[in-house]
Amino acid sequence: MRFKIRIMIAAGLVASLAACANTTTPGTPTPAETGGGSTKGSPTTGAQPSTGDDVDIAKFADKPCDLVKSDQLALLGRVRETKPGTNTLGPMCTWKGTDPTKDNTYELSLVNKGPTFDSMSENFRDYPIFRETTIAGLKAVSVDRTNGTSSCETLVRTSAKNAVFIQTVLPATGKGTVEQSCQASEKVAAIVIGNLKG
Repeated sequence: MRFKIRIMIAAGLVASLAACANTTTPGTPTPAETGGGSTKGSPTTGAQPSTGDDVDIAKFADKPCDLVKSDQLALLGRVRETKPGTNTLGPMCTWKGTDPTKDNTYELSLVNKGPTFDSMSENFRDYPIFRETTIAGLKAVSVDRTNGTSSCETLVRTSAKNAVFIQTVLPATGKGTVEQSCQASEKVAAIVIGNLKG
């Protein structure tokens, strides 16, 4: 349920941005900072074109769960078996922690239903946690709409139209930190991008 609410919020923000005439995009990515603060870039006007670094997500649209290989699942910790599905962003896969008080839960979405990296990241810009970074050489942001101590989301630009979105929820202990949540989210994003690149 928590993931569904987060997806609906993200999709709603993107829809409201689409109603505006101007779309802005973040500037040059900077390394993710440590601590609970935000890292703000200077936005530039206009959509970013495709680059030679683009990564094709289409071949995994019907099998998003394959983007974390069986021998890589241990890197996620103790997670339950999963199967692919869809949400408002596109194809998705959820790896639920075996014990919600001890294990992380992750959700992967392949963003191919309209929202783009540029529109989503611009909507995320006012979140308390907003960190520009790179994942496997690709532009990315890690964000959270609260303080990042229980969850973090990492969005990676794969092309002008598509992206990879990782949502991470830490164990429900109340002892999490933004470093733990965003590092976990970025780790899974790196695994996914690595497998997309082959």
